[in-house]
Amino acid sequence: MKVIETEITPFIKNPVHLDMREDSYLSSPYHAKPAYHKHPELQLTLILEGHGKRIIGNEVADFKSGDMVFIGSNVPHVWLSDPVYFEKDSKLKSKVITVYISPAVFQNIFELIEEMDDIKLMVREASKGINIYGKTRSLIADKLIKLSSKTGFEKVVGLLQVLSIIARSAEKRLILEHDTAEDNGQYPDRLIQVLKFMTDNLKRQITLDEVAEIACMTKPSFCRFFKSRTHKKFSQYLEELRINEACKLLIETDHPISDVAHLCGYNSDSHFCKVFKEHMGKSPFRFRSDVPKHSC
Repeated sequence: MKVIETEITPFIKNPVHLDMREDSYLSSPYHAKPAYHKHPELQLTLILEGHGKRIIGNEVADFKSGDMVFIGSNVPHVWLSDPVYFEKDSKLKSKVITVYISPAVFQNIFELIEEMDDIKLMVREASKGINIYGKTRSLIADKLIKLSSKTGFEKVVGLLQVLSIIARSAEKRLILEHDTAEDNGQYPDRLIQVLKFMTDNLKRQITLDEVAEIACMTKPSFCRFFKSRTHKKFSQYLEELRINEACKLLIETDHPISDVAHLCGYNSDSHFCKVFKEHMGKSPFRFRSDVPKHSC
């Protein structure tokens, strides 16, 4: 089975993310259908509702409601709902909580703080996949459900507590006997290549021809592919990237509005201000003035 080599962070734009989803069947996030894939982000998955087969590395096992797995960076995996979920008149639902953590963000913390040695060891073990069970699973499930409604620092602290609970618990087992070996059958995720190109070139005009060529697709095929993965049109997604970058520049720099517009790929200040207000509900001037100023 070929492995799609992808990333999650470019989609969520956040190094720590908790996602609760309910669908007719389990699908791989940011893919139109279940896909055997791997990514550098650590992943904790809790099945709230559903049953089927999960493939982690070379192990195929049944999963059902309550199944909880923590996997390390670049461990190939996919959860496949049973065929009954795909039947035409099926009313079955699948519900899952997935946590993604960029290992780069916590690397320095793990290395510098001695009290996190147990978490650091557990993250290494996660290269073989960790199945969590018993009272530990129930405790973490309750915490994840509560954290799904939290934001910011409170959510990050809560997820660190979850990692600590997993690390200290005896109610876990390694799924694989050996680390997952590099698979020569892997191939890069074309969408990640496109998103990186878009992010790196926001200062200039980006055409549909360019991104379709990067993805090795015709323009109509690329448009269908892009929307199936992001649930947004290419032009809409690009505009949101530009506005997000504009917000960052307005908060973090003192650049004039005209410079911000140029740095985000807008040749017309008036057009930039119009689009910005449509997205943010206020002009760039008002947005910047509303940002709290802190004095030393």
